[in-house]
Amino acid sequence: MASENGQVRKNLIFNVLSLVANIGVGVFYTPYLVKSLGLVAYGIIPLALIINQYISVVTGSLTSSLTRFYSIALQKNDKENASKYLSTSLLLMIGIVSVLVLPLWYFVEHIDQIFTIPSELLSEAKLLFTFTIFSFYCSLFSSVFNITLYAFNRLDLLNVTKIIRVTGKLIFVVLLFSMLDTNIAYVGLANLITEVALLIYSFFVFYKFSQGKVNLTLKKFNKSALKAIGFMAFWVIVQQLGDTGLYRIDTFIVNVFWSSKESGILGALTELGNYIMIIASVVGSLFGPLILIAYSKDEHAKVQEISLDNSLILGVLVSVLVGVLIGFSPFILKLWVGEEFVPFSNWLTLKLALIPFYSAAGVFAFASRAWNKVKFPALTTIVLGGINLGILYLLAKYSGNNQYYIDYMLGCALFLGILQSYFLNGLYFAKIYPGNRKNVFIIFLKISSVLIMVSLISSMCMNLINGLSLFVMIIAIFSLSILLLFFSIFFMLNKRQLNSLVSFVKK
Repeated sequence: MASENGQVRKNLIFNVLSLVANIGVGVFYTPYLVKSLGLVAYGIIPLALIINQYISVVTGSLTSSLTRFYSIALQKNDKENASKYLSTSLLLMIGIVSVLVLPLWYFVEHIDQIFTIPSELLSEAKLLFTFTIFSFYCSLFSSVFNITLYAFNRLDLLNVTKIIRVTGKLIFVVLLFSMLDTNIAYVGLANLITEVALLIYSFFVFYKFSQGKVNLTLKKFNKSALKAIGFMAFWVIVQQLGDTGLYRIDTFIVNVFWSSKESGILGALTELGNYIMIIASVVGSLFGPLILIAYSKDEHAKVQEISLDNSLILGVLVSVLVGVLIGFSPFILKLWVGEEFVPFSNWLTLKLALIPFYSAAGVFAFASRAWNKVKFPALTTIVLGGINLGILYLLAKYSGNNQYYIDYMLGCALFLGILQSYFLNGLYFAKIYPGNRKNVFIIFLKISSVLIMVSLISSMCMNLINGLSLFVMIIAIFSLSILLLFFSIFFMLNKRQLNSLVSFVKK
């Protein structure tokens, strides 16, 4: 138990370091690109991120599925099956890369028929997408090597890879822009250089850590392992496609019906939301291995306790962060990316409001995937994603290029996003573990209350401190955030949850 607590503490320390890296890059990366490239040119970059997000669905789905089977095998000390699952997945990754080569090449060659891209930026855009795709290929194989670390709850080493990924893209972009030119293609090249370095690092860490635990060889390819992983991966892919459609597709539609300027603004705000999701995952990712380990030991009471308590804890913590950002959004946008983004603070509010519910739902999803119960959530998600796409398309089509319609689009996406992320995952968790439906609704009400309360208080304080010096405003926002955090924790968490949070921090 002592060693387990020590590992959790080490994971938390490296999660905090990853958090610091993400915050640091989040503060500088997007503003640096906007100021260096200009808003029109920058507007193309979120489009590449959309494609990268959809492609990474395959990566995340396969690794998530493999992790489930691989971790259970290792926890039961079944090294033979663990080796089969890992070796089979490596061959599966090679197959996916081979199948995707021609379709992705065709996509890049005809990119101007899909997106609205200024003609003078077309060649640079093609290179940007090409580098982004090759970055994906590298990350695909890195993910296979990193699964052993996840299975043994070595999130500390996994966070090193996250730190390399997030800091590398900023460092190499700055170097390429300074030494060569401010070319959007170099954003993709920086990502590719980072992913190559990460692939090399992941291979050596895997080789060192897996000795005596797993044997990776193509000779251990197994059809039954392929079938098990492939079945689960298919449904996880379907669900994550729906997730991406609900959160990212609006930028694509705005680009098609408006211009790269509007998609650039929305893309920058979406990236801020993405950084908040990453920050939330720093805490949320700690619970995935714990739930999977408890499940593999048939400790289902512990699975329920971890899932319910930490869904609320994570939702409350993220609600405070998001509420502060919403309330102070005009000041934050002006400070972060410039005055021209301030009129679009409503867009930021609608993009951020989903994140607390999405984060809380992620904890429930860990339990569903441990049970390999992914088919129904996947089908429901893809249906809701299709409905979202249809509504957004119709609103954009009949908007007459009126920007107010973008607010309506984001509002619809927020409603469907909460329905899909929180209620789908939460109620499905209650189906797996009957008797928890009331708890799922109570958690939702508590997260909503914190989000609304913190947003309103922060907005009122924004009016009071507006016009003060920058230093005083930052100190006031930080102090208010701490007060609201403690208030929310002590009023929304029960005694057991408070003890769980305190003991977790002390581990």
